[in-house]
Amino acid sequence: MTTGIAFLKWTEQGVKSYRDTLDRYEQARKTAGEHGVQFKDIYWTPGGPYDIVCVMEAGEEKELASFILSLESMGNLRSTWCDAYGPDQMREIIQASR
Repeated sequence: MTTGIAFLKWTEQGVKSYRDTLDRYEQARKTAGEHGVQFKDIYWTPGGPYDIVCVMEAGEEKELASFILSLESMGNLRSTWCDAYGPDQMREIIQASR
């Protein structure tokens, strides 16, 4: 299982239709499922450096990448995302680096 944290900014198109953001989220949840991705948490953070921050899980990193590309292709968002590791995963990474 891989965890990804996405930092999303609305495009000009996304800002113009911000009132639809919850409907777009519901559609994104369906699309995520088609890619093998599940939203774990999502927060709207307008006024911050990003408009939305979300935590997602998938079986593989390529599923997350595929989903993010699908989201961006709709034209409302641009993303920056990264893999995230829990304590046990980080412990394994540290031990493997010795």
